[in-house]
Amino acid sequence: MSERVLQPGSAPGSEAASLYGAPVIGAGETVFSIGAALTEAVVAPLGRRRLAFAGALLLVVLWAVLRPAVPAALAAAAAGWWIGLAAGCLLISGLLLLAGVAWRCAIGRLAQTAALLCAGLAALHPLPLHWVSLAALFAAGGGLWAAALLPDLAVLRDRLATGYATGPDRRRARLYRALSSGWCGSALQWRAWDRACRGFALLAILAAVAALFDLALAASLRTDRHDTLLPVALLVEAVLSGAGLTAALAVALRRSLRLDGLITGRHLDILGRLILAFGLAALYCHVTEIVTALLYGDAAERARLTRRLLGDEAPAFWTLMLAGLLSTQLFWIAPIRRSALALGLIGALVTAGLGADHVLAAPIGAAGTDLAGLSTAAAGALGSAGLFALGLLLLFRLVPPVSIAETRQLALVHNPGAALRAPRVGLDVRDEPSPGRGPRPGLLAVFASEAELTEAVRGLWGPDAPSRLDAFGPVPMPEASAALHAREPSLNRFALSGAFLGAAAFLAVRAMGFADAMPGGLADVAALASSASWPPSWPPSWPAAWPATWPTAWLPSWPLAWAMAAVPALSAAAMGGVLGLGIALVAALRTGRSGRVPPSALAGRFVLAIEPATGPSGASFNPAALARRLNALPAAAGRPLALYDPAASGQPR
Repeated sequence: MSERVLQPGSAPGSEAASLYGAPVIGAGETVFSIGAALTEAVVAPLGRRRLAFAGALLLVVLWAVLRPAVPAALAAAAAGWWIGLAAGCLLISGLLLLAGVAWRCAIGRLAQTAALLCAGLAALHPLPLHWVSLAALFAAGGGLWAAALLPDLAVLRDRLATGYATGPDRRRARLYRALSSGWCGSALQWRAWDRACRGFALLAILAAVAALFDLALAASLRTDRHDTLLPVALLVEAVLSGAGLTAALAVALRRSLRLDGLITGRHLDILGRLILAFGLAALYCHVTEIVTALLYGDAAERARLTRRLLGDEAPAFWTLMLAGLLSTQLFWIAPIRRSALALGLIGALVTAGLGADHVLAAPIGAAGTDLAGLSTAAAGALGSAGLFALGLLLLFRLVPPVSIAETRQLALVHNPGAALRAPRVGLDVRDEPSPGRGPRPGLLAVFASEAELTEAVRGLWGPDAPSRLDAFGPVPMPEASAALHAREPSLNRFALSGAFLGAAAFLAVRAMGFADAMPGGLADVAALASSASWPPSWPPSWPAAWPATWPTAWLPSWPLAWAMAAVPALSAAAMGGVLGLGIALVAALRTGRSGRVPPSALAGRFVLAIEPATGPSGASFNPAALARRLNALPAAAGRPLALYDPAASGQPR
């Protein structure tokens, strides 16, 4: 994803190369070392990670045993906790991506994977919100995760296709070949990928905010919490819990896979500051609620405050305050904030402690908020955490835990040693024989950087040139795309069309649900809704009862029912936008590999593919003349490191 701070051409020693004096990437990291380290994390034997798999399996067994004993209200509170984690991780990943923050490269994949797993785990519990909101959260998280993975899957495909893969690795190579969707790293594909990732990030933010608002609305309907600060508090706590979970995962990953050069001490310091800032914001929300109840609250609000501070809700409330909020204030101390062990422990403590607020939001009474109820909830949460850990371990056996493409982009900007070395003379870049066709004329020019490739393109490109050009590289190439006059992929209109159709389909199904539920038509909904019992019974069963009974069972009047449909309709729009954007991205990837594609031997290098142009001008295509013209360019202004003729011997010219 191209961004200002990641554009090639920034001075390696400039202020952008580090934040507050500490590097955001190791000094020795290059394009090839990053690819080797992160693919090795996937294809290497399990080793000590077998112990992690065994521990996660034990926790899953614990969850399966304790799950029937957990009350439905506590299970719904656990679902709210997982939804908050998923929304928080998506907000962190999406906002950092849209803001173009350089240090997100090391934690973006962690946050996206955690969000996907958390949304899936929430679906295993009774839902405290509309099921459409959860489905949109899962779809948006999955779309962003899958789109960001495409270049990394191609790196794994090329790594396992080098000839040493046998047995399971060969099967994995075929899997990566199918999942990479024809990715070849062309300039058009990189541009489409960049636009799609930003679109998915925006839709993920929309789905996360809609899910949190739906969660707050449901909590206000089933409890006596009706203050306007509740949605803001849930939003802040979601980001705080997501930051805590991301920090704990980053520390564990950094230590277990020895990724100190990619997840540096600067990342840990930034995550500590992020937890501190949102911890202060969440603490402010709860203190404001307490002060407001003391100064301006009625008898019911003061009674609720007494229950929280001293009554049956006190264990849950003080767990929230001490573990979830006050522990974040330790990060005012710089040595604690920069300690990997302290960051991991406090991040995990904050993530677990904020689950107590979802317990407070559930109408479970004294039996659920006393110490025994909290112990049962904690044991169930620990077991479901094992299921989360197992899913994380399995996914990171298939995909890199850190984005290869984004980290390479960061290394090319900030590390002088990240420049590409000259390719070896013996690389096999010959065209594979194709039945019924002779060898394809053309040239492959290899460059050390995007800037040099761009200069070569500017020297060769022209409306009447006898050659057709296409650029390939390991990172996004906005300058080369502009020099090639690549057309802009039209992805936005597909996303907008999908969002409109998703919202319209949801409202249409809703209307049909009203009509089916009421033989007399929509005019009779108010009469039935006004006679419905209030408040409704807990827990809800929205997936089974909606849309025939949900509006009349949960809402006092049909105008309010349609007003309540606004948030799920927003979620449906996000889900439709994800579907439309995904279809457009797949089509753009296929369009982006219409010409000659460099072989896997040139993977990880900046390559300019030169072929005869279509039409009469292509008849004068002369590879030897083009090679002389390129070799005559200045060393740092368009001269390639090597030139290959794939139709001939495949050796350098």
